[in-house]
Amino acid sequence: MFINKIGNLLKQERIKRKMSLRTLSELSSISISTLSKLENDKIKNVNSVFLYRLSKILKIDYEYLTRQRWDILPTFLYERKPS
Repeated sequence: MFINKIGNLLKQERIKRKMSLRTLSELSSISISTLSKLENDKIKNVNSVFLYRLSKILKIDYEYLTRQRWDILPTFLYERKPS
């Protein structure tokens, strides 16, 4: 099972910078509805171009952000059955 930490991270950084979804949308050329879905983890396969744009605007390290995309729950490895 995968968890997506990107949405929460993006939202925290946006709020920390006192930026509205509308402002972020205008700066990134990503629709408000898409940004909202990203922040609420309704989009699981996040477009790398979007991540790059958002990382530049929100001043988040792009590589760090992309690593958050595929963070695995610690229990995942223990729950797997041997092949």
